[in-house]
Amino acid sequence: MLDNFVGSSAGNKLKSATGWEYYNASSVGTDDYGFSALPGGYGYSGGYFYRAGYYGNWWSATEYGASYAWYRLMYYYYDDVLKYNYTKTHLFSLRCVRDSAAPQ
Repeated sequence: MLDNFVGSSAGNKLKSATGWEYYNASSVGTDDYGFSALPGGYGYSGGYFYRAGYYGNWWSATEYGASYAWYRLMYYYYDDVLKYNYTKTHLFSLRCVRDSAAPQ
């Protein structure tokens, strides 16, 4: 996983330097790896999103049973990336990466 590769303070190193609500200057993102994480918050199937600007939630490709999957979470005030599982009905962000070996 990318956060394991990045190591300590992965949240700061993966966050965009802009777009986050900051109350703690030490949590400003440095975007050292070009991930440019932005805080899209989280939503429900009705389409309403909560906490945009404060939290970023990204689905993992790894399931946790039929109804759950793993996701990564970054807070505006926290330096690291957290890992949790949640029901697949929630609306979290995705990060799509093209396989460089795939035909274009």
